[in-house]
Amino acid sequence: MDRPESERFEHMRIAANGIHFHVAAAGNKNAPPILFLHGFPEGWMSWRAVMEELHEYRVYAPDLRGYPETERPAGGYDVFTLTDDIKSLIEGLELSRPALVAHDWGGALGWIFAHRYSGLISSLVVVNCTHPKTLTRAVLEFEDFQTFRSFYALILQLPAIPELVFTTPIGRKLLEFSCLMLEGRLNKINRAALQELLSRFREPIDLRGPINYYRQLFLSLISPVRRAQLDAVYQHPITVPATLVWGDKDWVLSESVAKHSYQDAGCPVEFRSLPEVGHFVELETPELLVAEIRRTLNPVAREPHRS
Repeated sequence: MDRPESERFEHMRIAANGIHFHVAAAGNKNAPPILFLHGFPEGWMSWRAVMEELHEYRVYAPDLRGYPETERPAGGYDVFTLTDDIKSLIEGLELSRPALVAHDWGGALGWIFAHRYSGLISSLVVVNCTHPKTLTRAVLEFEDFQTFRSFYALILQLPAIPELVFTTPIGRKLLEFSCLMLEGRLNKINRAALQELLSRFREPIDLRGPINYYRQLFLSLISPVRRAQLDAVYQHPITVPATLVWGDKDWVLSESVAKHSYQDAGCPVEFRSLPEVGHFVELETPELLVAEIRRTLNPVAREPHRS
């Protein structure tokens, strides 16, 4: 019989960067640490199946700023504050150079964090998230239809309306349907886990913070000052081993564009394609992602770079 979640995971409140974060943890406290960063519209639970399999590591997964169970201040959703959150979490958890494994929006933060604070992590594993600079260029230059693929982000720029709509019963169903449209094979996503994640968005305030990530990123792209700040960050190459794991049926993010991420990371990026897998890899094929994490974090098993 499976142990109840209360026995499999520790749940803690960590003060970091001026707010309190909910963090789930599991594994031997003396084992090598991994810090997981979730995407949108998810939470720590999206990593649960992956965390349960990585017995040889000490694993941590926070609910990021603004998500249910973590504090949701009015501000702080720009990428500089969000990556400072990660830095402060590493310090608050007293982690010594954890591996950083990050998906979707967490992946975007992972890329930027590695540019800013490579010395705080041992390696970077990004799952289905193109390097932000690579993605922005593709959107502006209409590369492989990425401009149209990213159209949904414009809808999220509307003030108040998206969080009002997506926290109604019908809106949550629409959000669930949108996520299911991104699976690689029919009925492969763990629907119970997906519904659990989405059920936490009950009121507009529950979703305002997560949507503000998109709003603040858009401001960073149109503001010359903010864009210059980001460009300055990208001038610092990532100095830890970097891997990009990719579910190749992700139609929102172009695989051909993602393969150029190494050009903006300033370092080799090993590209690992997962055939017939969609965008939400950790909810669809956690066993494949576990295998990739183990392979990547084990230097003996690591294969030569391929892009």
